[in-house]
Amino acid sequence: MRQDTNKYTYKQLETYKEILELHHIKTKTLVVNIINIVFAFAVWFFLYKLQMDTKLIFGIMFMFAMIVIINILLFSLSEDLYNNLKIAMYINTIGEFVIAITLIIIFQTPSIFTAIFLAYAIASIYQDSKVMLISNFSLFISGFVLAFRFESIFSIPGNDAVQNTFIVIFLFLFVLLLTLSSYILIKRKSFFYNHLAQIKESEVRNMNLLMEIEHTRTNKVLQHNEYYKALEKFSNELSKKIGIENVFNRKIKLLKDLTKYSMLEILERYPEYTAMQIEELKYLELAVNRKMRNIGIKASKTRDAEVSRKEIFSESQFKSFKHVHDDRYVKIIGFVVFYVMLKMDKLYLNELDEEQIKDILFNSEYFYLIDRDILDVYLNNNEVFETVVNDILKDKWEYAPHN
Repeated sequence: MRQDTNKYTYKQLETYKEILELHHIKTKTLVVNIINIVFAFAVWFFLYKLQMDTKLIFGIMFMFAMIVIINILLFSLSEDLYNNLKIAMYINTIGEFVIAITLIIIFQTPSIFTAIFLAYAIASIYQDSKVMLISNFSLFISGFVLAFRFESIFSIPGNDAVQNTFIVIFLFLFVLLLTLSSYILIKRKSFFYNHLAQIKESEVRNMNLLMEIEHTRTNKVLQHNEYYKALEKFSNELSKKIGIENVFNRKIKLLKDLTKYSMLEILERYPEYTAMQIEELKYLELAVNRKMRNIGIKASKTRDAEVSRKEIFSESQFKSFKHVHDDRYVKIIGFVVFYVMLKMDKLYLNELDEEQIKDILFNSEYFYLIDRDILDVYLNNNEVFETVVNDILKDKWEYAPHN
């Protein structure tokens, strides 16, 4: 059977990853800004105690203030928060190194050189690949320039300039090791995000698959208008029961109109709602948006399932026929049981014919959950599978194929 790669697709993996990462970026941005504020007070106290020039102190505090203000501004722009916080990460990284280098140039002592490593430590909180490249490059270039432009910082009486060459070589090796360790941590984080996003995508695909199978077997289409009528009746009775004006009908009418009119027309017809409120109401719409149906399916299938956070990976990993360590015969047996269940009439699902089974196996999420060689066994030995169903299990299951 020719595979239709555009059927049953649900390409939302990147979106799920952004949603997951956004939650962590918010926390990390907050932590970095708190550290920046504490660092700013520490620097101010240090400069004040050393009785440095007021203009100098004000200039450095102004740089700290600008970083925090830009972060607050980008955080407040909720239109594209994910990319805004990404920009904030890069600004924070560059800003930290600019302040550190400024302090080193002002004091020109070996002890203040630790400020540049402090800037690197703050930037590493993000665990982001681009931030890692920016911070590592800044660390090396800063050390290189300081070693050869401000030799007096590292000078030791009786030693010549070769000493600075050793410092640069050491810095290069140090940055190389930092890059390697940061890369490993970032890859682990990426694996975590990818795995959770794949769990989410697989979940949504399977729910869509259930709806597709239901439509294939019953030819029933969800009667959206009937649903909205029932909802209006329920809201009328509820309002009457609690003795208030029916405030739901207007929103129910808006839900029905979402499939008929554009956003501009909806805003004209319902001026009391903002564009953001209408976008939120779209999640409740049934004709196009499947989110409410997915919630209902998930609630019905998982009401008794309890999975702890520690078990989430193993729970998702074994919902598959594709286990690397399983023997090939075990995989075949598992697939045969699955195939037989599809061919049997059940209370919750009528039997599927051969073409329907092939369509589901090759054009849905199941294609990625079964080893390709097992599918080839099925295609090349189809009559054996039919024998299993018709001759071996028909008496025990009281199975009678439909004519």
